[in-house]
Amino acid sequence: MKNWIISINGVITLSVIAMLIFLARTFFDFYYVYPEFNLGLSVATFAIFINSVVFGGWIWSLMSAAKNNRRGLIAIFAFELFFLVIIALGTLIYFCPTPCGTAWPMGELLIWVSLVFGGLAALSTGVFLRQNV
Repeated sequence: MKNWIISINGVITLSVIAMLIFLARTFFDFYYVYPEFNLGLSVATFAIFINSVVFGGWIWSLMSAAKNNRRGLIAIFAFELFFLVIIALGTLIYFCPTPCGTAWPMGELLIWVSLVFGGLAALSTGVFLRQNV
């Protein structure tokens, strides 16, 4: 099991799971969080555009990393670290501290799952990159 987590198959699998968790969190934010701010249609449209670019880049990096391309692996590491770990920590510390009241308990669960799986995926990718210098 330990060797699988730091293999290319483990890295890709964990990154796909992490991306799907972030996708779920994105849908959750669009449904529960953004309406609380009354941002309007133009801001929501911009957010959809940004999310499309992020997921397109993430999918590109997954396809590139599946071919054992170092740039794809570095991109995966950056996506995991920023979008899953840093944003989840920022949410827990600043935007919606624990216990988060937004759509309780699903909101809280998604934040923690994002942090745990994002951390595991980033750690796996980081170790794989370090071993294959």
